[in-house]
Amino acid sequence: MKVLFILKNAFTQERLGIMLLSSWLKKEGHSTKLLMTETLSLDEIVREVQEFDPKILAYSIMTGEHTYYLNLNQLIKQKLDVYSVFGGPHPTFLPEMIEHEGVDACCLGEGDLAFPKLVNQMEKGLNFYDVDNFWFQVDGKIIKNEIGPLVDMTDLPLPDRDLMYKADPSLGANGIKTSMTMRGCPYLCTYCFNSAYNDMTQGKGDVIRARSVDSVIAEFKQILNYYPLEFAQFLDDTFLLHTKEWMKEFAEKFPKEIGVPFSCTIRPNVAMDGLVKSLKQAGCWHVWMGVECGNNELATKLLKRHLPNEKIFEAMDVLHKHDIRVFTQNLIGLPTEEPVKVDLETLDFNIKLKPYFGWSSILYPFPSTPIGEYAVDNGYFHGEFDDVNISNKSTTCLAFKDTLVQRKIDNLHKLFGIIVEYPFLRPFTSFLISLPLTNFYKYLFFLFYGYKHVWAKYTWKQRITKSWSYIKFFFKYVSTIEKKDLLPKSSSTNLSWKPKTAYPQQETVTRPK
Repeated sequence: MKVLFILKNAFTQERLGIMLLSSWLKKEGHSTKLLMTETLSLDEIVREVQEFDPKILAYSIMTGEHTYYLNLNQLIKQKLDVYSVFGGPHPTFLPEMIEHEGVDACCLGEGDLAFPKLVNQMEKGLNFYDVDNFWFQVDGKIIKNEIGPLVDMTDLPLPDRDLMYKADPSLGANGIKTSMTMRGCPYLCTYCFNSAYNDMTQGKGDVIRARSVDSVIAEFKQILNYYPLEFAQFLDDTFLLHTKEWMKEFAEKFPKEIGVPFSCTIRPNVAMDGLVKSLKQAGCWHVWMGVECGNNELATKLLKRHLPNEKIFEAMDVLHKHDIRVFTQNLIGLPTEEPVKVDLETLDFNIKLKPYFGWSSILYPFPSTPIGEYAVDNGYFHGEFDDVNISNKSTTCLAFKDTLVQRKIDNLHKLFGIIVEYPFLRPFTSFLISLPLTNFYKYLFFLFYGYKHVWAKYTWKQRITKSWSYIKFFFKYVSTIEKKDLLPKSSSTNLSWKPKTAYPQQETVTRPK
């Protein structure tokens, strides 16, 4: 059976979920293709779909980008008879999107086992409405299935990078490749989906599931055989949750058999000397480490971090000892009475930490997160996720009493890392963030971030050869980061949508035979 994945764009980072699903499906004998739609008109998209002639259109979507894909799918289905399946974070935590016109199925959680099973049963003409993890819309009724077992990471196939790179050759030419060595996170941070996901999948398998070192090595050997590889990004929630034995084996094999620098994400409480030493031996160039909030009381009560500032200082000392660069991760624009005051405390804390780069994100109250529910309950957020931007690098979507607060939050986000790098600017911060210069600050932010995150890794020779492609990407990214996702060109249909019924009241119907 043919399955067509739809993706607006990927910029410079592969979508691991799509690549893994494609591998699972090909393993079962199905055909897959990925269609990038950003530069295509609706008529061109329809022609591409007709040419491949898939039975299923598959979408993996995040909150903020969901309206684009829901509306695009509806437009396609007005012209073509094709079955639509949605997966990813948004349907996992807002499964009532199944009510949107044109949505046939939504996958909650991992689709590794569930999606191939659905495709197999559909191809054989069997009933597929009982497949775990899926909600279905059938004749206006909703069929809901339970969450199935979590996937065993030892069973994972290697990602189908060929699928992604055929759709966007620039990704294949890019020397930065992404991977995951484990899934899961045991912590209770209120702004993260993991807490809600762990509750959803309780009893379905281990929270932390790791791949073998040899599996990771095999993936990167495959990359080396076919594509350029200069840098690896590991997207695990907390890389150092691996055992000491795993880390020791990885530190021995990865530099010897792959030999490229990499980055990963860690948490301060696991930055112990032995593990960090193995990290450095393996070739780690930098880590992303969550600091989030410099106000200890809010970090504990509102964010549930349970990490005193002293522990963060200790982690920084260990990382600096082993000469590993630290990108701190921080949240600004929290749902509090005086958000800017709290944000400046976080800024000052980062100045004391002296990271390689002080990164900040604007808090988004994502669906099913405790902080999202807190923001709604306390009047900071209206709860309409169709109205939020795709990016937490653009503007806050929370409502504050002071109308200047939004501008200050947006501006501080753009200037945060620059001020951490150049503390002499700190006395002028309150004045700078009050100015109506958000667009100007946006360009400064991405220039500085691009230098620290990408440019600084390259030799001068590499910088010269990559300069033009980097400049093109910079302007493309900056020009689109604050835009709402629009419908494809030539579409004038009004496709605004609200749920017909509330999520807890949705009807479960008898599965069709």
